Amino acid sequence: MEQAILDLQGATCTSCSIGIEHMGRRIKGVDQIQVDRGTGEIHLEWDGNPATVEKIQGFVKAIGYEAVLRE
Repeated sequence: MEQAILDLQGATCTSCSIGIEHMGRRIKGVDQIQVDRGTGEIHLEWDGNPATVEKIQGFVKAIGYEAVLRE
């Protein structure tokens, strides 16, 4: 498993954070996902497949926010 941090922009409410975590756990290849509202970060443990991160970014965008993978 690989670890990554995505910078989350705009999602500051509890329900948004819970929703992102819930949907993220349903994506194949995601082992752990945690949203930190205070820092605006998504902490991710995943299979290393770039498509997995793209799926997370896609559903975050679909609910009106942006998640950018930190290099």
